[in-house]
Amino acid sequence: MRQRFAPALLIAVLAVCLEARAAVPTLSFEEVRPGMRGTGLTVFAGTEIESFDVEILGKLPNIGPDQNLILARLTGGPLETTGVLAGMSGSPITIDGKLVGAVAYAWSFATQAIAGITPIEEMLAVADLEDADGRRSGYLAPTFGELQRLHSSNQLQTFLSDLRAELLSSSTLPLAIPLSVSGVDPRGLLRAVPEFGRAGFLVHQAGAGATPAAPVEPLQPGSAVGLKLVRGDVDITATGTVTWVDEDRVLAFGHPLFGLGSVDLPMTGARVEALLPNARQSMRMARALGEVGAVRQDRSAGVLGRVGARPRMIPVRLQLSGTGAGQHTFAFDIADDPLLSPLLLYVSLNGILASSARVVGGATVQLREGSVIKMVGAEDVTLDNLYAGITAVEYGTGIAAFVLHLLMNNTWSQPQIAGVNLLLDYEEVPRIARIRRATLDCYRAVPGEAVEVTVVVSPYRGPDRMLTRQIVIPPETLPGTVSITIGSAAAVIDDEQQPDPRLPRDLDQLIRLINRLRRNDRIYILASREDSGVLLGGHRMPNLPPSVARVLTRPRGSGNVTYIPRRNILEEVLLTDYAIEGSVRVELEVVAP
Repeated sequence: MRQRFAPALLIAVLAVCLEARAAVPTLSFEEVRPGMRGTGLTVFAGTEIESFDVEILGKLPNIGPDQNLILARLTGGPLETTGVLAGMSGSPITIDGKLVGAVAYAWSFATQAIAGITPIEEMLAVADLEDADGRRSGYLAPTFGELQRLHSSNQLQTFLSDLRAELLSSSTLPLAIPLSVSGVDPRGLLRAVPEFGRAGFLVHQAGAGATPAAPVEPLQPGSAVGLKLVRGDVDITATGTVTWVDEDRVLAFGHPLFGLGSVDLPMTGARVEALLPNARQSMRMARALGEVGAVRQDRSAGVLGRVGARPRMIPVRLQLSGTGAGQHTFAFDIADDPLLSPLLLYVSLNGILASSARVVGGATVQLREGSVIKMVGAEDVTLDNLYAGITAVEYGTGIAAFVLHLLMNNTWSQPQIAGVNLLLDYEEVPRIARIRRATLDCYRAVPGEAVEVTVVVSPYRGPDRMLTRQIVIPPETLPGTVSITIGSAAAVIDDEQQPDPRLPRDLDQLIRLINRLRRNDRIYILASREDSGVLLGGHRMPNLPPSVARVLTRPRGSGNVTYIPRRNILEEVLLTDYAIEGSVRVELEVVAP
């Protein structure tokens, strides 16, 4: 019985879909012919929708998989002077009352307003997509050893470079996207991520948008629309034009923002404040108005928004000290997306610092205790640390972004980020101290005996300081030579001969490992001795007989085995007010009692 009625049910569903589409008559790509004339709608000033004239010049089929392009000349209004404007992306084009598509492409230095139009049937395919959870993941989990080097190697630069390339390389379009920025200096954003300027975004200063509760005119074809990436004291909004509206569904842009697929971003109204003619690419300067919904799809043929929907955002609260009189507090929200969130956190923090502090040359950035990424259903992730030198700003802002990336793209479970709280102190002077020498009060000791370690450090442009710490030789230590490394976090990590190849088991263990990372403002006293142990299947097996270690580590042995030539027997810490550099090594002879 079900098989007999299935065709009838399918016909009924198709009839409903065709009836809905019939409300907006369309002209397909195949039906468009050169010489046809039509009309386009967009906003040139304020929020008023105006028309311009369109003449079809030709068609470019198969510019990509299932992608076509219509070429047209645009005339009327200011277009004779400006050419096609960045921000017109999504402007609907109609011929004889039928919707053809949306302005989506233009070419730099063109002497006429020649535009590329995305066919409407490709955009309507985006409207048919179901809303999905946009929180993608799949980042390869870091090993214990890689996590230990989080603060002390080139991992941060590699991460930022890879993230920028992954997120922005697909965004390069002939018609640029205006990116309005308020609350920070746009130079700070471009300093942090210069790829924004090379990936089809035109970054410009804009005034703060209206509050979400402010009345906004309903979106309609031709309206200016904003896609908000950051909102609050920092505001970053991409602006374009609405192509099509059907009840609560809104299609815009005619091309991707980032091409992320399923997303969840605030959708706003927008107001055009001025037009900026430019020989290379003219632009509409616009600012965001109140929120009207959420963008749920970011696809090659356009973006899809839902009027009335409420997007998820990650709240960020920053308390900044040292850049002027008193403390400054910043409250803003960033898009909740595994790729976008870390980058937006990084550029927002850089933008704030570039607006209020010197970011060129040596400096000190300290994330004080209380700087955390707050999790729902998991332990808070601590971020407190001190960074000094010419990379202080990059590390002080980038590490938080890197840790957020690790959490949001973990391979075990989908986390929920409750917020990011940062207590950041800034100093223009690099607060660095280098270890000059270290001595012991005795160089022969028995197991269980206390030994005093004296460390001399030389601060930047300051007198030497002497620090002492008592260590106790573990009672089970066998007679022999013990090497004691006294140094910075980076130095003792590099001194450990065998990086730990184990992987975290789950998100909770990853968080615990991050929370136990060594800190830059501490001197580590690490005692180790030769060992014949192995790491077998993720478990340490110290002090094996040499014959057993050789059997386990030989070719075609027992699988995942790593030889460990040295073993740490104690680790102590000296707290300082500096970012420590350098290390020294001394040897202690342990004798039988």
